[in-house]
Amino acid sequence: MCVAFALAALTEGGLVTMNHVPEAPQSASGDYAWLGAEPGSVADQLYMSAADEWNQAINSRFVNELLDDTLPESILKSYLIQDFKFFNQGIMAHAIELAPRQETKDMLAKQSQWFADNEATYFTGFLKEYGITDEEYNNSEQTPANREYCEYLTKLVQGTWEELITALCCMEWIYLAWAKRTIDAGVVQQIPAHKGWVDLHEGDYFRAWTGRLIALVNEYASVDGSEADVFRTIVHLERRFFEDSYPQR
Repeated sequence: MCVAFALAALTEGGLVTMNHVPEAPQSASGDYAWLGAEPGSVADQLYMSAADEWNQAINSRFVNELLDDTLPESILKSYLIQDFKFFNQGIMAHAIELAPRQETKDMLAKQSQWFADNEATYFTGFLKEYGITDEEYNNSEQTPANREYCEYLTKLVQGTWEELITALCCMEWIYLAWAKRTIDAGVVQQIPAHKGWVDLHEGDYFRAWTGRLIALVNEYASVDGSEADVFRTIVHLERRFFEDSYPQR
Protein backbone atom coordinates (compact mmCIF):
# COMPACT_ATOMS: atom_id res chain seq x y z
CA MET A 1 0.00 0.00 0.00
CA CYS A 2 1.34 3.45 -0.91
CA VAL A 3 2.48 5.51 2.06
CA ALA A 4 0.40 8.38 0.75
CA PHE A 5 -3.25 8.19 1.64
CA ALA A 6 -6.39 10.08 0.78
CA LEU A 7 -7.75 12.69 3.14
CA ALA A 8 -11.48 12.95 2.84
CA ALA A 9 -13.05 16.38 3.34
CA LEU A 10 -16.79 16.85 3.43
CA THR A 11 -18.09 19.80 1.43
CA GLU A 12 -21.54 20.91 0.39
CA GLY A 13 -20.98 19.35 -3.00
CA GLY A 14 -20.07 15.96 -1.60
CA LEU A 15 -16.77 14.22 -0.99
CA VAL A 16 -13.46 15.78 -2.00
CA THR A 17 -10.16 13.88 -1.77
CA MET A 18 -6.66 15.22 -1.76
CA ASN A 19 -3.26 13.64 -1.36
CA HIS A 20 -1.66 13.99 2.03
CA VAL A 21 2.05 13.65 2.74
CA PRO A 22 2.69 12.02 6.14
CA GLU A 23 5.19 13.59 8.48
CA ALA A 24 8.73 12.25 8.55
CA PRO A 25 9.48 9.85 11.41
CA GLN A 26 11.84 10.75 14.23
CA SER A 27 15.45 10.90 13.11
CA ALA A 28 17.63 7.83 13.59
CA SER A 29 21.33 7.20 13.09
CA GLY A 30 21.97 5.93 9.58
CA ASP A 31 18.89 7.57 8.02
CA TYR A 32 21.13 9.00 5.31
CA ALA A 33 23.74 6.26 5.04
CA TRP A 34 22.72 6.00 1.38
CA LEU A 35 23.90 9.60 0.97
CA GLY A 36 27.21 9.12 2.77
CA ALA A 37 26.16 9.89 6.36
CA GLU A 38 26.82 6.38 7.62
CA PRO A 39 26.22 5.54 11.30
CA GLY A 40 28.98 7.05 13.41
CA SER A 41 30.28 9.32 10.65
CA VAL A 42 30.83 13.00 11.41
CA ALA A 43 27.83 14.00 9.31
CA ASP A 44 25.59 11.42 10.98
CA GLN A 45 26.64 12.55 14.45
CA LEU A 46 25.95 16.17 13.59
CA TYR A 47 22.57 15.16 12.16
CA MET A 48 21.65 13.30 15.34
CA SER A 49 22.85 16.17 17.55
CA ALA A 50 20.07 18.33 16.12
CA ALA A 51 17.48 15.56 15.67
CA ASP A 52 14.56 17.09 17.56
CA GLU A 53 14.69 20.52 15.97
CA TRP A 54 15.49 18.97 12.56
CA ASN A 55 12.21 17.06 12.71
CA GLN A 56 10.33 20.15 13.80
CA ALA A 57 11.70 21.97 10.76
CA ILE A 58 10.99 19.33 8.11
CA ASN A 59 7.55 18.66 9.60
CA SER A 60 6.72 22.33 10.09
CA ARG A 61 3.34 23.80 9.25
CA PHE A 62 4.76 25.54 6.18
CA VAL A 63 6.25 22.34 4.77
CA ASN A 64 3.12 20.33 5.55
CA GLU A 65 0.87 22.81 3.77
CA LEU A 66 3.23 23.17 0.82
CA LEU A 67 3.42 19.41 0.27
CA ASP A 68 -0.35 19.00 0.72
CA ASP A 69 -1.13 21.86 -1.70
CA THR A 70 -3.02 23.69 1.05
CA LEU A 71 -0.56 26.54 1.56
CA PRO A 72 -2.25 29.95 1.29
CA GLU A 73 -0.92 31.95 -1.65
CA SER A 74 -0.15 34.91 0.59
CA ILE A 75 2.09 32.75 2.78
CA LEU A 76 3.92 31.29 -0.21
CA LYS A 77 4.54 34.78 -1.58
CA SER A 78 5.82 36.01 1.77
CA TYR A 79 8.09 33.00 2.18
CA LEU A 80 9.61 33.19 -1.30
CA ILE A 81 10.24 36.93 -1.07
CA GLN A 82 12.09 36.28 2.18
CA ASP A 83 13.96 33.33 0.68
CA PHE A 84 15.01 35.36 -2.35
CA LYS A 85 16.37 38.07 -0.08
CA PHE A 86 18.28 35.33 1.73
CA PHE A 87 19.40 33.76 -1.57
CA ASN A 88 20.99 37.04 -2.56
CA GLN A 89 23.42 36.88 0.36
CA GLY A 90 26.00 35.24 -1.94
CA ILE A 91 27.55 32.88 0.58
CA MET A 92 28.67 30.42 -2.11
CA ALA A 93 31.40 32.83 -3.22
CA HIS A 94 32.95 32.68 0.23
CA ALA A 95 32.91 28.88 0.20
CA ILE A 96 34.65 28.83 -3.17
CA GLU A 97 37.29 31.24 -1.88
CA LEU A 98 37.99 29.13 1.21
CA ALA A 99 37.90 25.69 -0.44
CA PRO A 100 41.26 23.95 0.15
CA ARG A 101 41.45 22.10 -3.18
CA GLN A 102 40.97 23.25 -6.75
CA GLU A 103 38.63 20.36 -7.53
CA THR A 104 36.43 21.44 -4.63
CA LYS A 105 36.47 25.04 -5.83
CA ASP A 106 35.43 23.82 -9.29
CA MET A 107 32.62 21.69 -7.87
CA LEU A 108 31.26 24.59 -5.83
CA ALA A 109 31.57 26.98 -8.77
CA LYS A 110 29.61 24.57 -10.96
CA GLN A 111 26.88 24.39 -8.33
CA SER A 112 26.86 28.17 -8.02
CA GLN A 113 26.13 28.37 -11.73
CA TRP A 114 23.36 25.81 -11.31
CA PHE A 115 21.79 28.04 -8.67
CA ALA A 116 21.96 30.97 -11.08
CA ASP A 117 20.41 28.94 -13.90
CA ASN A 118 17.71 27.20 -11.88
CA GLU A 119 16.92 28.54 -8.42
CA ALA A 120 17.29 32.20 -9.33
CA THR A 121 15.22 31.58 -12.47
CA TYR A 122 12.51 29.97 -10.34
CA PHE A 123 12.46 32.97 -8.03
CA THR A 124 12.24 35.57 -10.76
CA GLY A 125 9.63 33.54 -12.65
CA PHE A 126 7.56 33.21 -9.49
CA LEU A 127 7.71 36.93 -8.75
CA LYS A 128 6.47 37.64 -12.27
CA GLU A 129 3.78 34.92 -12.28
CA TYR A 130 2.31 36.12 -8.98
CA GLY A 131 2.49 39.78 -9.93
CA ILE A 132 5.00 40.82 -7.29
CA THR A 133 6.35 44.20 -8.35
CA ASP A 134 9.85 45.48 -7.71
CA GLU A 135 8.33 47.99 -5.32
CA GLU A 136 6.53 45.28 -3.35
CA TYR A 137 9.67 43.15 -3.22
CA ASN A 138 11.97 46.01 -2.23
CA ASN A 139 9.55 47.30 0.40
CA SER A 140 9.14 43.89 2.04
CA GLU A 141 11.02 43.98 5.30
CA GLN A 142 12.99 40.97 6.35
CA THR A 143 11.30 38.86 8.99
CA PRO A 144 13.09 38.64 12.34
CA ALA A 145 14.13 35.05 11.54
CA ASN A 146 15.49 36.01 8.12
CA ARG A 147 17.37 38.97 9.55
CA GLU A 148 18.86 36.80 12.30
CA TYR A 149 19.85 34.16 9.74
CA CYS A 150 21.57 36.68 7.47
CA GLU A 151 23.37 38.31 10.38
CA TYR A 152 24.60 34.91 11.50
CA LEU A 153 25.91 34.04 8.04
CA THR A 154 27.62 37.42 7.73
CA LYS A 155 29.62 36.51 10.82
CA LEU A 156 30.11 32.92 9.72
CA VAL A 157 31.83 33.79 6.44
CA GLN A 158 34.60 35.33 8.52
CA GLY A 159 35.19 31.93 10.09
CA THR A 160 36.83 28.73 8.92
CA TRP A 161 36.31 26.55 5.87
CA GLU A 162 35.16 23.75 8.18
CA GLU A 163 32.43 25.93 9.64
CA LEU A 164 31.25 27.22 6.29
CA ILE A 165 31.06 23.84 4.56
CA THR A 166 29.16 22.49 7.56
CA ALA A 167 26.65 25.32 7.25
CA LEU A 168 26.20 24.79 3.52
CA CYS A 169 25.77 21.07 4.00
CA CYS A 170 23.15 21.54 6.69
CA MET A 171 21.18 24.07 4.62
CA GLU A 172 20.97 21.80 1.59
CA TRP A 173 20.51 18.58 3.53
CA ILE A 174 17.55 19.82 5.54
CA TYR A 175 15.84 21.03 2.35
CA LEU A 176 16.40 17.65 0.74
CA ALA A 177 14.94 16.06 3.88
CA TRP A 178 11.63 17.92 3.73
CA ALA A 179 11.30 17.51 -0.04
CA LYS A 180 12.06 13.79 0.28
CA ARG A 181 8.88 13.38 2.29
CA THR A 182 6.71 13.84 -0.79
CA ILE A 183 8.88 11.51 -2.88
CA ASP A 184 8.63 8.81 -0.20
CA ALA A 185 4.86 9.29 -0.14
CA GLY A 186 4.50 9.12 -3.91
CA VAL A 187 2.66 12.44 -3.99
CA VAL A 188 3.08 15.00 -6.77
CA GLN A 189 1.98 18.55 -6.01
CA GLN A 190 -0.65 19.93 -8.39
CA ILE A 191 0.12 23.61 -7.86
CA PRO A 192 3.05 24.47 -10.17
CA ALA A 193 4.80 26.78 -7.70
CA HIS A 194 4.69 24.05 -5.04
CA LYS A 195 5.92 21.34 -7.38
CA GLY A 196 8.65 23.61 -8.73
CA TRP A 197 9.98 24.28 -5.26
CA VAL A 198 10.01 20.57 -4.46
CA ASP A 199 11.69 19.72 -7.76
CA LEU A 200 14.53 22.14 -7.00
CA HIS A 201 15.31 20.26 -3.80
CA GLU A 202 14.78 16.62 -4.76
CA GLY A 203 15.97 14.37 -7.55
CA ASP A 204 19.24 12.79 -8.63
CA TYR A 205 21.09 16.06 -9.17
CA PHE A 206 20.24 17.61 -5.80
CA ARG A 207 20.90 14.34 -3.99
CA ALA A 208 24.34 14.07 -5.60
CA TRP A 209 25.11 17.68 -4.64
CA THR A 210 24.05 17.10 -1.03
CA GLY A 211 26.06 13.88 -0.94
CA ARG A 212 29.18 15.76 -2.02
CA LEU A 213 28.66 18.26 0.80
CA ILE A 214 28.21 15.42 3.29
CA ALA A 215 31.47 13.89 2.04
CA LEU A 216 33.25 17.20 2.65
CA VAL A 217 31.80 17.43 6.15
CA ASN A 218 33.00 13.89 6.89
CA GLU A 219 36.45 14.83 5.62
CA TYR A 220 36.95 18.23 7.24
CA ALA A 221 34.50 18.79 10.09
CA SER A 222 34.63 17.56 13.67
CA VAL A 223 31.91 16.77 16.18
CA ASP A 224 34.14 18.23 18.90
CA GLY A 225 34.77 21.54 17.17
CA SER A 226 32.76 24.67 16.48
CA GLU A 227 31.18 22.95 13.48
CA ALA A 228 28.78 21.14 15.81
CA ASP A 229 27.41 24.45 17.05
CA VAL A 230 27.18 25.70 13.46
CA PHE A 231 25.13 22.69 12.40
CA ARG A 232 22.69 23.01 15.29
CA THR A 233 22.38 26.76 14.79
CA ILE A 234 21.56 26.36 11.08
CA VAL A 235 18.86 23.81 11.90
CA HIS A 236 17.41 26.19 14.48
CA LEU A 237 17.42 29.10 12.04
CA GLU A 238 15.84 27.02 9.28
CA ARG A 239 13.01 26.05 11.62
CA ARG A 240 12.45 29.67 12.59
CA PHE A 241 12.58 30.74 8.94
CA PHE A 242 9.68 28.41 8.13
CA GLU A 243 7.68 29.55 11.15
CA ASP A 244 8.17 33.24 10.35
CA SER A 245 6.38 32.78 7.03
CA TYR A 246 3.14 33.22 8.98
CA PRO A 247 1.98 36.46 10.60
CA GLN A 248 3.37 36.70 14.10
CA ARG A 249 1.15 37.80 16.93
